[in-house]
Amino acid sequence: MHHLFTDFEKAHNSLRTDVLHNILIQFDIPIKLVRLTKMCLNETYSRVQVGKHLSDMFPIKKSLNLRGSLLLLLCNFAVVCAIKRVR
Repeated sequence: MHHLFTDFEKAHNSLRTDVLHNILIQFDIPIKLVRLTKMCLNETYSRVQVGKHLSDMFPIKKSLNLRGSLLLLLCNFAVVCAIKRVR
């Protein structure tokens, strides 16, 4: 029996989005969902509203954090892909 412990925070920081998109395509995820995932990871912007004043849009560098359910799902796809390669 083998035990594997993974630090998902470090794993998330090392995931390349282009590799992740290829993994999603390998799992037959519809291309629309793959594109939507790409937008969530790469093209996230925000604004700040104070009273009636709204700021200009600015990019969010880290759009998903470790607690995000999408991130956990994406990490699971990457782990399953890695396990399949080891077999």
